[in-house]
Amino acid sequence: MDYAELLQQVQAAAALDRESAERVLLATTMTLAERLSRHELTLLCVRLPEELQAALAAGSPTWRPFDPDEFVGRVAERLGAQPQAAWTQVRAVLLGTLDREVAELEALRQRLPREFGALMA
Repeated sequence: MDYAELLQQVQAAAALDRESAERVLLATTMTLAERLSRHELTLLCVRLPEELQAALAAGSPTWRPFDPDEFVGRVAERLGAQPQAAWTQVRAVLLGTLDREVAELEALRQRLPREFGALMA
């Protein structure tokens, strides 16, 4: 997947400028690294642009499951934004990251609880 193309998709989907789209993309990726297990991160990492692999590869040694509201809240905190504003931006990243590969989107959906469906629909 090409980083510039992904960035353009996030910009368009969330109506953001380039700098804001990059911040949202990185914040969402870092939050995914906190949510997914080391094995799940490895599977996803190889499919992401090089620019995002470091954020995922760092992962979190104490990953734990959390719901979509906490996921968006963590992204919002990283961005210094309100969770309501971050919701659309997180959704743009998840869909932009995964929409090229239907199998990847389905695989990630299976790894996350059903409640995450609203972020990936």
